[in-house]
Amino acid sequence: MARVPGFDERLDAALHDEAARAREPVDVFVARAVAARIAIEMARRRDPALDDILDRIRSMELAPPKPGMRIETGTVIADPERLQALHETGLLNARSGSILDRVVEMAVGALAVPSAAVSLVDQDTMYVPSAIGLPHEIAALRQIPLERSISRPIVTTGAAVIAEDARTHPALMNHPMVLDGYVVGFAAMPITNPDGHTIGALAVWDSKPRPWTHGHLQILEDFTAIICGRIFNTSTD
Repeated sequence: MARVPGFDERLDAALHDEAARAREPVDVFVARAVAARIAIEMARRRDPALDDILDRIRSMELAPPKPGMRIETGTVIADPERLQALHETGLLNARSGSILDRVVEMAVGALAVPSAAVSLVDQDTMYVPSAIGLPHEIAALRQIPLERSISRPIVTTGAAVIAEDARTHPALMNHPMVLDGYVVGFAAMPITNPDGHTIGALAVWDSKPRPWTHGHLQILEDFTAIICGRIFNTSTD
């Protein structure tokens, strides 16, 4: 395959390397990436034609794998259906975190932790619509680049991450907030819609080790269920 227009030799080599890692021909790898970008941009602006485009992407077998597959290539984060579910919550486009604030407050009180947050993971940014005890620089912006998101492991796997001491946890130990001692005891549950797409997490943490009990985790799971109900309108109340 000819070099992609605009790519220098190093970028072209990286493209071929990533395609090989994904076990795909380069043209399929490029087509999948382009299809995902089209769907992502349509999801961002809530284009009504998105559903038709997603159907076409699936019919041409250009959709990324389902959560849990090929995590190392980033396809879970960039999954157009996951991003559509995220943007449809409306929590990225308005100051609507107040619907979650009470749950975050209750999580802090019930688990006796200084910090808790609802985080939502977009393609390149982690948003924090509701939180208590954030570092000042994050609290001011309520967003950070994806590479600094401590919720990324939860979103890519769709599973909880529990650490009595994050400094020894393989998925957390090199995170900046762990390295500077701000996050030590850490527990987070996935925020997942009824179709199985994880868009973020409810996390609680402390600056010292925390031996999380089964009761603690059940409380956190219950609060996460409340949040999912409010976000996805699945409450049975």
